[in-house]
Amino acid sequence: MKKLFESYKNYFRFGAAISGFLLLTEEERKKFNLPAFDLPEKALAASQFNLVVAENECKMESVYVAENSFDFSGPDRLLNFAKQNNQQMRWHTLVWHNQTPEWIFKDEKGQRVSKEVLEERLKNYIFVVGERYKNDICSVDVVNECISDKNFVLRNGEDRSLWFDILGEEYIDKAFFWAKQAFPKSSLVINDYNLEMVEGKRLGMYELLKGMKARGVPVDTVGLQMHINIENPPVSEIEKTIELYGSLGLNVIVTEMEISVYTDKEQGNNKFDALREFTPELFEQQAKRYFEIFECFKRQAKKGILKDVVLWGISDRLSWKNYFPVEGRNDAPLLFDREGKPKPAFERLTK
Repeated sequence: MKKLFESYKNYFRFGAAISGFLLLTEEERKKFNLPAFDLPEKALAASQFNLVVAENECKMESVYVAENSFDFSGPDRLLNFAKQNNQQMRWHTLVWHNQTPEWIFKDEKGQRVSKEVLEERLKNYIFVVGERYKNDICSVDVVNECISDKNFVLRNGEDRSLWFDILGEEYIDKAFFWAKQAFPKSSLVINDYNLEMVEGKRLGMYELLKGMKARGVPVDTVGLQMHINIENPPVSEIEKTIELYGSLGLNVIVTEMEISVYTDKEQGNNKFDALREFTPELFEQQAKRYFEIFECFKRQAKKGILKDVVLWGISDRLSWKNYFPVEGRNDAPLLFDREGKPKPAFERLTK
């Protein structure tokens, strides 16, 4: 079988997000009461990619378990896997309004913590993580999903961000300054979704970044999540988005890509009557879409803007899109099918 990362070695690193349970040892599976299994996704992760990221194990709630208490078992497993397979590793993510432990926002009485205390907790977290991994992480999602879908400015408490409500808008700048000290060898990324899909959000991020650059904030990369579908957005919008952020002197990476087989109208349908039949014709359509977008990526890599492309998962079987936005509805958004076999999109990308 051809290898994805070798097919694009002259353009960008080719990565994937890995489910943590794939890396558990037999002893750890017994500890968590998980059955023994040998899924093909682990071998595919090892052989097809030269860049890896954790789906969940590097998010704050998984690592920052209590005041001055950290659990690095998940990140360590992924780092060991990466080293064994000559891969590089990304860190996702330091600051996010989701998957953040509730205790970090509370004092000993259960009340909302002061700005000073929360700031110190965040700073401590960033520096402890950096001290452990600073020599092994190629890029860090410092701040994740900070732009609101409602008004395209910074997300606040009404939009689920207690970071903003307690620390104010300067929390983003401070997180990047701390991350620069903690991860001096890593690219520092601001990551968000729908930037290639929604013009208002794209421009909202642009204005935020322009201000950050003017203030000397050490952001150097924009992460486009690229959770897209089989019909939208047009390749021209993806290209325009990459070039817009490149015009600020920033690098761009694709951080969480997959191509759902459901259309815009079907994305939010919570009924199973919107199920699609996964026909050969549908997979050929998906393959054509992947190919056209990757041709865009190659053009932008040649211009020196695009540096990495990361798929959010290995196979259709393990994709989070089987649960979102319609719980339990199967999707087929990745390059390997539910048995771990290459799909037409894989063949098209490795020709």
